Amino acid sequence: MRSSSSVLVTGSSGRLGRELVFLLRARGYSVVGVDVVAGPTTDQLLDIRDGGAVLAATRGVGAILHTAALHGKHYDLHYPRLDFVRTNVEGTLHLLNACVTHGISKFLYTSTTSIYGQAMVHPDQAVWVDEDLVPQPRDIYDITKQAAEALCRDFFEKEGVQATVLRVSRFLPEPDNLALNHRLYRGLDERDGALGLVLALEHDLATFEVFNISAGSPFERDDLVQLKRDPAAAIHRRMPEAAAVYAQRGWALPTSIDRVYSIEKARRVLGYQPRYTAQALLQQATHSLKQ
Repeated sequence: MRSSSSVLVTGSSGRLGRELVFLLRARGYSVVGVDVVAGPTTDQLLDIRDGGAVLAATRGVGAILHTAALHGKHYDLHYPRLDFVRTNVEGTLHLLNACVTHGISKFLYTSTTSIYGQAMVHPDQAVWVDEDLVPQPRDIYDITKQAAEALCRDFFEKEGVQATVLRVSRFLPEPDNLALNHRLYRGLDERDGALGLVLALEHDLATFEVFNISAGSPFERDDLVQLKRDPAAAIHRRMPEAAAVYAQRGWALPTSIDRVYSIEKARRVLGYQPRYTAQALLQQATHSLKQ
């Protein structure tokens, strides 16, 4: 998609939203960033719970990339359930209604791999998490994200809005050891998350689609039992260069891995190729050791 009309990014002051604005502008898009929090990539303060304000802010927009939400951290801070419903469900509904009112054809929704919830729990092996795994939400965060996904499907099927859902995995500031451990099976760099959203924007999809967006993994399905019981053995087999780096850094390998996020659908359909993978972090650590 390249259009004279602008692309609106919600949550533009957040980690993912900020990188999304940077990437869109680098690719030649005109971008309007909106958030409830001011920031260098935010052009307008907007509370998506305010339907009238959403209608005003989205006038003349060609596509909406929606990253704003209450997250798991807000659940840990004991935000009321109603706050999650108003932001994650009602706020998304306001944006989808704006798509219908203004004739905005594309809506990209940032969901979360967290909604797989209890489906990622198995006593004997790691769980292969692809889009065919049926979500089993665990808390109000997961519940509201799943409800917003259902709204996206409803507007796709009944209103003709080309809504697409991207379930992004965790992207948090973490120590190098933990970041690499998570990047092996469930982590994400927000720059890769932004890439996934932009690729979805640039693809015309004839059907409602959901994509996992993560850093990918060196592991295969036949590693799942070993990952649960002895992940070090699987890591050494798939990434033999890791042992020396972990030893020199004094880092600890995971003691058990409970899931592996698959990004094969995003690779196949969108051409998604993450750059900030576990392999990339390992190479970065190797390079720094040589300096």
